[in-house]
Amino acid sequence: MSSKKILPYLLLFLLPFGYQSVGQVLPLTRSDSGRVIEFQAKYANYLSDNNYKEASRMMNEIGFIYWNYNQYKKAISFYERSLKLNATIENSNGIAMIHNNLGMLYADVEDYDKALYHFTQTLAARRSQKESYSIISSLINRSVVYNNIKKYNLAITDLQEALNLARELNDIKQMASTYAMLSESYEKAGNVDESLKYFELYKSFHDQIQKKEVNKLASELEAESLKKQLAEATAKTKALELEKNEIKLKESGEQLESAMSKNDNLYQNLTRAEMLVELQKQHLKAEQADADADAIQAKNIVLEKEQKYIYIITGIVSWFILAITLIVYLNSRKTKAKNQQLHEQNLAIAKQKEQLEVSNDVKNRIFSIIAHDLRGPIGSLQGFFMIIEEFYVDIPEDLKQILSQLRTENAQVSTILDNLLNWAKTQMAELKPKLQEVNINLLVEENIKLLQRSAEAKNIQIIDEVPEGLVAQSDLEMTKIVLRNLIQNAIKFTKQNGKIHIQAHLRDDTTVEITVKDSGVGMSEEKISTLFSLKNNKSTYGTNNEKGTGLGLILCNDLVKICNGQLEVASEINKGTTVTITLNSSK
Repeated sequence: MSSKKILPYLLLFLLPFGYQSVGQVLPLTRSDSGRVIEFQAKYANYLSDNNYKEASRMMNEIGFIYWNYNQYKKAISFYERSLKLNATIENSNGIAMIHNNLGMLYADVEDYDKALYHFTQTLAARRSQKESYSIISSLINRSVVYNNIKKYNLAITDLQEALNLARELNDIKQMASTYAMLSESYEKAGNVDESLKYFELYKSFHDQIQKKEVNKLASELEAESLKKQLAEATAKTKALELEKNEIKLKESGEQLESAMSKNDNLYQNLTRAEMLVELQKQHLKAEQADADADAIQAKNIVLEKEQKYIYIITGIVSWFILAITLIVYLNSRKTKAKNQQLHEQNLAIAKQKEQLEVSNDVKNRIFSIIAHDLRGPIGSLQGFFMIIEEFYVDIPEDLKQILSQLRTENAQVSTILDNLLNWAKTQMAELKPKLQEVNINLLVEENIKLLQRSAEAKNIQIIDEVPEGLVAQSDLEMTKIVLRNLIQNAIKFTKQNGKIHIQAHLRDDTTVEITVKDSGVGMSEEKISTLFSLKNNKSTYGTNNEKGTGLGLILCNDLVKICNGQLEVASEINKGTTVTITLNSSK
């Protein structure tokens, strides 16, 4: 079956789905150019008032104008802007309609991939809204695109679904349209038998539709003929009434002549014409009296109806007022009960707050005692180990190794204690940043010196690549704690003979970026996802079985946030870890 035979029938049904031939690009008329300027001004006003719905409507109007003049690219740009606005206000119906328009526009310019995307979006929206007619339209639109990209099986699948819906709705026009498209799709797919079958079905349904249209037109013509006949009959009736009135008038004249002959003495001084006028006056007075009586009776009926309406309205208003009064009363009772409940809850909250304040005071005292009684001895031990290593050079090598190990472990305990105390302060919202200009290069050098011996024990090379004079806006002590923890972690998880790179630079005018990159054991994505969770994060031993609490990175993250910065971790197993800190610059 040739497509040329189907085309005359098919064109009747493709037009309702929005397809039009790609024509020559035309310039806008002066009138439509003025409309575009007007719609753009309205769009700006609506957008400034956050009225996104009306703003999107202006974009649709402009897009439709350009579409009419075959300026497809401009039309697409305005419809896409409208789509974003509708997405902002979650207008699902508007989104579906614009996707449909964009699908037809992209089909017009033969960009079938984008047309397919937008028709698929439209179909999904129509399915969610359960709009059967719109689903049929969307399926047929998408099948046309599938045919153009030679995916005939997908086109047939969509058309079969559309046909089933049209049958459920008993919509003959939609069924005929689907039959025509199925015939075309099967022909392109090379299935001649199926193409002929659906063409015969389409032709049968098309003939039925034409017969219905002809019958409808005949009915309209018959109704018009009846109207003319009725008008002619009315005109004849009026003519007959005029003839009857003339006959009555003639009879009245004859009666008048008879009365004049009988009453010559009474009307001897009146002419025949004067007597006729007098008789007509008497008739008019009688008719006026009857009309007045009818008017009075009509007024009485209207008054009775108005009184009934007044009674009904008064009753309704009374019931309405009573209902409002009852609702107000019930609401006031509910409000009083809720207010009482809220008052009791506020009292309970105030009591809990008082208890929490007492508990926090106790915690603060406990942490002060810990900080004072533990930090002092640990600091003294660290100083003792440094003195022995510096001044007692003749001690045995075994004892020197033991003292070095004890010093390393003592430093780790000191760091753990500091982390615990600082983290506890962050949880009690006691830490408040003292923002100032912090020299990053000096802080990095200070921490490298502090941890150099731990690095040398594992033959790890720490490479300082921080430029001099780089300044960030942060809290000095907090930044120092963060850098110390990050360098210590890098040493902990880097194997013997590894390297640690510390870099920093001014990323833009407002941000300083600091990275600590090691060549250590790395982490899995699962481990990274639990790093900042106190519940799920577990402490991990270092490459030399160094201990920890798992609080280091959690504390660093909290402190960086307090200083208005961000901390990010990137890692790969057996390739190392990179921790990046971003802080505000001092500019």
